[in-house]
Amino acid sequence: MLKKFKTNANVVSSPTPYDYDESSALTNHKYKRNHANNMTTLASCTDASLPKDDALSNSGSRIKKVLLSTAIISIVLFAIIDSQTNQYIKTAFESFLDWISTHLIPGMFALIAVYALATVTCIPGSILTIGSGFVYGNALGLAQGVAVASFVVFIGASCGAVLCFLIGRYLMRELVSERFVARYPIIKALDQSIKHQGLKIFTLLRLSPIVPFNIINYIGGVTAISFKDYSLALLGILPGTVLYCFIGASAGSLLETDDTMNGTFTYVGIGVGIVLGLLAVYLISIQAKKEFQSIVSLQEQETRELEEFGSDGSIHSNTEEPRVGV
Repeated sequence: MLKKFKTNANVVSSPTPYDYDESSALTNHKYKRNHANNMTTLASCTDASLPKDDALSNSGSRIKKVLLSTAIISIVLFAIIDSQTNQYIKTAFESFLDWISTHLIPGMFALIAVYALATVTCIPGSILTIGSGFVYGNALGLAQGVAVASFVVFIGASCGAVLCFLIGRYLMRELVSERFVARYPIIKALDQSIKHQGLKIFTLLRLSPIVPFNIINYIGGVTAISFKDYSLALLGILPGTVLYCFIGASAGSLLETDDTMNGTFTYVGIGVGIVLGLLAVYLISIQAKKEFQSIVSLQEQETRELEEFGSDGSIHSNTEEPRVGV
């Protein structure tokens, strides 16, 4: 009997899963409260550090842009001064072309790299283009020499042009958008016209030999033209590239021609370049006019909406509310 009683007592006194332990509940409550406080403190510290991190990131980005811009401008100024004084770059290009004449295959890859670098630093590449035509024309014959030289020069010029586009978009696009495009409707219209008709406009500019190749590369980066249209428009430099390589490959025969033929050839090239340049300007003006009218219409619509809806969100109406008699 006593044994049975002890067994029942143990059953009654043993805790069940549904028994409420006040000390455990209090401990859990304190733990949850402390955990919540810690998470709140951590979140506040993280939020407070975000502006500082953003400021440091922006400062580092500005420093990189300034250094890159300074380096490019310094090289461009050196090239301009050197072309009028000692002509070290011209001498270096001539020595480089002599090296290519004895190393035709490695010279192709070297020419691509040097031409791309010259394009980024705005060094005129006409010496390299004509010189490559001369070197490969003498080594491979007129037709094959022109084909190889044109291909190598086109690849090098295209790589350099793409680098110029990326540099211009990284360095100047945001500044141009904030300072000019967003403030002046006419500049915004020009920017939008290049965005929508960029392939046609830049193809015409590339076809024109009187338009500076290196300048257009950086201008493309600061405009709204897409990377795809910009890259496809580079095909427009092929005719001029083939022409200059042909001049280099047939330099010996050209020296035997009279001055009248050379003068006629020069005037024809300049005339074609002027016509293509004017076509590009005409296309830009037509498209810019359409974009400008669209921008003005949009601004007028926004003005009418602001007049209809007050700044506080209430609707202004000229009709009076009906009075209710008492």
